[in-house]
Amino acid sequence: MSSIYSAVIIAKNEAYTIAKCILAVKKITDDIIVVLDDRSDDQTESIAFSQGAKVYKKPWEGYSKNKNFGVEKAENDWIICVDADEVINDTLAANIKHLNPSADSVYLMNIQTYLGDYPVKYCGWFPDWNIRLFNKKVMRWNDNYVHEKLVSDVPLQSVKIQGKIDHFSFRDEAHMITKYDYYAGLRADEWKKAQKSPPLIKRCFGPYFRFFRTYFLNLGILDGEAGFIIAKNEYYLKKNELKYFFQKK
Repeated sequence: MSSIYSAVIIAKNEAYTIAKCILAVKKITDDIIVVLDDRSDDQTESIAFSQGAKVYKKPWEGYSKNKNFGVEKAENDWIICVDADEVINDTLAANIKHLNPSADSVYLMNIQTYLGDYPVKYCGWFPDWNIRLFNKKVMRWNDNYVHEKLVSDVPLQSVKIQGKIDHFSFRDEAHMITKYDYYAGLRADEWKKAQKSPPLIKRCFGPYFRFFRTYFLNLGILDGEAGFIIAKNEYYLKKNELKYFFQKK
């Protein structure tokens, strides 16, 4: 397949979704780079190889560095950067293929996150437009260890591409608890490296406000049981960030 695009995917223990992720981007490009955390111990590597991806095992240095590593391996300048648990739907794939991208623009895609089989519609999670297509000559990932962002030295226009990415982030609540605990540790490490201490108001009220915002202000209540599960775990995410920060300190 001749294409102006390359796809870059970072992964660790994503055997559950990696095949679906790669099959979706194969509708757009054959140049698919998977940067695999070398601590991965499931079948992600063999599945990615079987789907035709180029797999590079790499020590974990943070989201930004591992993504930039993958971008450097890409054959093309236009980078589709999706997570290993994200699946581009057919409408979005067709629109990307027929796009004539401009180097003075970045391209946003709408992401719908799932809790199990349920597509979350509220909680502040949807719609969720994020940059997933950019030109590597004008953009790169910043140096954040977690909560990475794309940055550019020149002003760029933001263009939305219609369609959707289905984000199969949480198989169930137990999976959410495990992932949120990991994220909390990463955020605590980031604060420590930056020598930043959370302000007193965040220490006292941050977890409670996160629950209130998710469940009430962002209408998580309309997502039913899933909305309550998400709001509850958002509370524990913020609580554990603080706990791990002060433990590590």
